[in-house]
Amino acid sequence: MSTSELPEGPFDTTRAFVDAVIWGDHRLVWELLGLEGRTTVLRIAGERGMDEALVARLRDGVAADAERDEFLGDLVNGLRADLAGNDLDALELELDTSPNEPGRARVVIQAPLPPALGGSLPAASVELSNDAGVWRVERLMPLTSQ
Repeated sequence: MSTSELPEGPFDTTRAFVDAVIWGDHRLVWELLGLEGRTTVLRIAGERGMDEALVARLRDGVAADAERDEFLGDLVNGLRADLAGNDLDALELELDTSPNEPGRARVVIQAPLPPALGGSLPAASVELSNDAGVWRVERLMPLTSQ
């Protein structure tokens, strides 16, 4: 997906990111991650024992397709685990309208409660940054226990 095809705005970017996680579109997940998000993911992978040379290849975008796909598959599975316990097909998004620093936004992912209870519970929040006019996901933070 080219930069011109990426979603516009933090809400649409979050929707595309969550959908990519749900559908296992690991390449789109990576494309939607910002520099801060990618750096964090790779740092954690290194801390958990990933070979530093592989971390460097992934960071530099020169990893073999098989290496990249395996890593991104694991990343998507980890993101799914962060959202576990929620009906992934029913998640709702809400843009946090409280003041943010310029170029930053937050979207809350909510899980609807059963109709008898009504309403919804926050499941996660997504922090985004605007990089040269393109919104990128920097962090997914689960808010509910699994």
